[in-house]
Amino acid sequence: MDEIQALHAVTEPTRFRILRELLRRRYCVRAVSKKLGISEAAVSQHMSILKKLGIVHGKKIGYQTHYCVDRESLARLANSFRGVLAEEETGCAPERICSCEFVSGCLRREHPAEGGKSSGK
Repeated sequence: MDEIQALHAVTEPTRFRILRELLRRRYCVRAVSKKLGISEAAVSQHMSILKKLGIVHGKKIGYQTHYCVDRESLARLANSFRGVLAEEETGCAPERICSCEFVSGCLRREHPAEGGKSSGK
């Protein structure tokens, strides 16, 4: 699964609402449509995107396909995002002197809170 595409897909407001419903229980397109007040065609398009990314899968029951969230796939995506957040926490913090590769142009080169002089930029 492409993480960027998957994050983009699940953060789209309607798809996010669909996922919240599907995390509670399995639903067919018609039920999701009625619960969210959107057309069945719109739900089908959103489901197609989520299925292609492996975030949801369906099971045929009679004439309808009932969908549910692939929780493992969603958990992997969440863990990937947690990893990004953890990386950010070790980066340039406001209370530290900047040491990134762009230090020469950094406005926080010397931070007044640490007794350094402001760069004046």
